[in-house]
Amino acid sequence: MNFTQPRLRLLSILSVTLLVVGFTSYTLFRHSGAPADEGFAAEQLNEGGLEDIGTLALPEVEKRLNYLIQDTGETLRSLELLSDVQLSLTVETTGPADEQPLQYESLFVPFTSAQLKAELASIQGLRFAQRLFADGSEVRFDTSRLDPLWKRAATPDAPTAEQYLPQRLRFRDGSENTFAELKAPPKVESDDMIASHDAFALAVNKPLASLGLTVAYRSYPAFRKVVLDKDQPKVTLDDGQSFQLMALGDGSASVRLSTPKLSTFVVQGLDGAGKALYSNGNNARTFPSDADIAALQGYYKVLLQTKDDLKQLKTGQAVQQQLERLTEALAAQAGPLQNTEVDYQFEATPQRIVIHVLDPMEDNTVEFTQVDNVLAQQARYIALDRKAERYGFVDQAGQWLIKPRWVQVQDSQVADTYTLFFPEKSSDPASEWQALRSQLAYFPDGSNKLVDLPFEHITEVLSNGLLLVERETNGPYGLYDARNHRFVLPMKFVNPTVTDNLFIARLGKRTDVTEGLYGAYTLDGKEILPTQFSGIEHSAGLLYASSADRSRQDVFDLQGKRINLQGDSVIGRFVGPQPALVQDAKSRKFAFINRQGARLPIKLPYDEVEPFSNGMAVVGRDGSYGAIDLAGRLQVPLDYQQINAFQTRYAAAIRAGGGSSLVLISQDNKVIKALGSYTSMKVPDNGNEARYYVRDPNNDDEYLAYDADGNLVQNDE
Repeated sequence: MNFTQPRLRLLSILSVTLLVVGFTSYTLFRHSGAPADEGFAAEQLNEGGLEDIGTLALPEVEKRLNYLIQDTGETLRSLELLSDVQLSLTVETTGPADEQPLQYESLFVPFTSAQLKAELASIQGLRFAQRLFADGSEVRFDTSRLDPLWKRAATPDAPTAEQYLPQRLRFRDGSENTFAELKAPPKVESDDMIASHDAFALAVNKPLASLGLTVAYRSYPAFRKVVLDKDQPKVTLDDGQSFQLMALGDGSASVRLSTPKLSTFVVQGLDGAGKALYSNGNNARTFPSDADIAALQGYYKVLLQTKDDLKQLKTGQAVQQQLERLTEALAAQAGPLQNTEVDYQFEATPQRIVIHVLDPMEDNTVEFTQVDNVLAQQARYIALDRKAERYGFVDQAGQWLIKPRWVQVQDSQVADTYTLFFPEKSSDPASEWQALRSQLAYFPDGSNKLVDLPFEHITEVLSNGLLLVERETNGPYGLYDARNHRFVLPMKFVNPTVTDNLFIARLGKRTDVTEGLYGAYTLDGKEILPTQFSGIEHSAGLLYASSADRSRQDVFDLQGKRINLQGDSVIGRFVGPQPALVQDAKSRKFAFINRQGARLPIKLPYDEVEPFSNGMAVVGRDGSYGAIDLAGRLQVPLDYQQINAFQTRYAAAIRAGGGSSLVLISQDNKVIKALGSYTSMKVPDNGNEARYYVRDPNNDDEYLAYDADGNLVQNDE
């Protein structure tokens, strides 16, 4: 207990009225040990503490002593009301008022100092980013790998307190310095400088290669975990710590704790599944132990004795010295534990209360000898002149290679290539707004002179230095060889897609205008299919191309050779070993072909045929449907008014005359399950992700959802 605080009033942390918390009542007993009211008048008091009593004249010293005596007496009289408390647990069993989804918070699982030290020792590959300026630089650490550890080492509502201190600085030009030698002096920071715990400024603008780093942090050396519930409402530990659950119910809990004064505790309410319920807030009251009260009583006597000795002491300084001497021993008499009472509100009544009591925090450090710059070594680096608000390029020693001239410079996805931003001349001289124009440029090998590139955007970086580039927004695309700085395919295409070694796009100058037809090329510029198709799709090593009038579809290999016959139109795709379905453009007859284009000996005396899905193809004649297998055998007779694509095992079907009653059938026509009256469905080909939505027989306004195997699943419609 610190007796030199300006005021020793404990009333702010005590409740001096009858306490009723949750469903537990406290009965208060009054004793006769407290001092009587001192009865000082207002003019006899000088409000204040002990820290300045030595500076007061003797009449004011007496008034200050009067004030301290009265203040301490009031506190003791208030404490007497709480000297005896009868506690009992009351449990409320009333259920929640509604069934709203509950919120949860992270379960508190603290790290001890030893655990945190072990985790920090395993961290490797820390990095930082450096911004270069004309007159210095800023370094910002990437702490994303450390932040989760600091969070585990702190309480849920306590901010982390780690501090990053750079040590040895190693530069790209081979020089080394200590951070103390190059630390930038404090100054008013511009908008370009962001002050935070993980950033620091240097007085030099040389690019760094790496640095050593010391991180100072605080952590809890150990903790005790206590669990309370209605069957075990009170726990007392060997060292005298005690924990009591006083009320539980109606989404709330009240606990009384007696824990070490310098410790920290975390309380969470857990549901039956062990998840931490979200707390809507808490109300805490702390009050002294019996030993604390005894020390306070001793302090009261010291104040009275000092007032009696006032004539002998004669000066305020002598009074202060006596008080400090007499109260020094009283601080040691105060008990090691503090009593706390807390009420918590939760979204539901917890099944149990978990309390972690953490030992006082200790200071620790960890050393990282090699923290690397995220920017790889290069011939030149972007730097900002903050006074001119312009960017340029510096060398490894921080000297300007190209003096600042651009409003912004950004790295691109390609080495030695940058996007340069500069003001565009405004047609309105009075306008406060200044438009920016951008230009891509690169440094040729061995040169420090930028060369403009003939496009504005790098859409994608491909292999072997190839770039998919765009001239302007909504403008044409092309393929550009960044190593040799030449176009592989000119910028005359729009809506491009690049897959494997293929470039598929249509001729045109604007993506927002429908013009031209699609073609396909290799990435070295060789034409596979001419620009004669309304659409081309690459799938499983084949190209499916729709005619310009969209009346037919052909399939080609990657050399541009057509697989299907000239008069056939391809329906669907080749999937795995399954053949593809084709239809003769004149006769309208169906057939299946293999990947070489040969027709298979599968008889199809049907007027409707669907592509194969999971080894079965739906067929129909005169409005009745069945299904054949890969050999052409009719495994499901034409007894259905509807059959959907087969999933891995089953298909959804409607029997002839069955209305909307959906059933699942197997590939050998066995009815697996009746699902009910369907409303909608999602059925992929050659998959097993179908969803069937049927009306709930118990509620016409609700729907049930089944998966491809007939299992009831959550309705996600």
